[in-house]
Amino acid sequence: MRTFKNLQYGDEAVIKASLEALANKTTSVEEYRKSFRVLGEKLGKILANEYKAIPAEHTMLVCASEDADWLATGVESGFGKGELKKSVYWSSREVVYTNEDGSKVEISPIEKAYEEPIDDCKLLVIVKSIISTSCVVKTQLTRLIGKISPKQIAILAPVMYKDGIPNLMREFPEEISNKFNFVTFAIDDERVGSEVIPGIGGMIYPRLGLVDIETKNHYIPEMVLKKM
Repeated sequence: MRTFKNLQYGDEAVIKASLEALANKTTSVEEYRKSFRVLGEKLGKILANEYKAIPAEHTMLVCASEDADWLATGVESGFGKGELKKSVYWSSREVVYTNEDGSKVEISPIEKAYEEPIDDCKLLVIVKSIISTSCVVKTQLTRLIGKISPKQIAILAPVMYKDGIPNLMREFPEEISNKFNFVTFAIDDERVGSEVIPGIGGMIYPRLGLVDIETKNHYIPEMVLKKM
């Protein structure tokens, strides 16, 4: 069952249509990418409303490489404060244990990274296509917290699994987890194996046209290319 959140901040029909496009396994690559961009913009506008006083130069935008050109770019656009400092990560996924119900315990080591320097990080914005397990966000946060000591941390995803938030909160001491602000449009409470239902329609890499995790890790997002 799906519970909707934060629809009062945007065009409810557009948000729901975009979420449905992600869940629909027949959605084309271009429409799938567009849906993430639209939802990113809507999430970015919520962020701008909640952090009005924080300027771009004190905001770090963090994402996985596959989320950079669509979801994260949408968030930056919706935030509306110009170009943000960025950290982009290429990660692999390794299954360390499979539970009896088919769900998997995974780790997500970082293979390579693009990180920009930032002075006095007042807001760290982590953008993820879906928060299901905590492994990817945990890895990114663990890497950055000691480096840039953010004052506040916003974690954005169009869809989150019901256990995603409490699982991530438990991974950090209260002095860190008390900084977390989770922003989403849909919370799903069903999972088949490791796939959240309806979630984002399965494995994200082929749906975005990035084929698989190996191909994805050779893809350099436009967000990074234009900075290089």
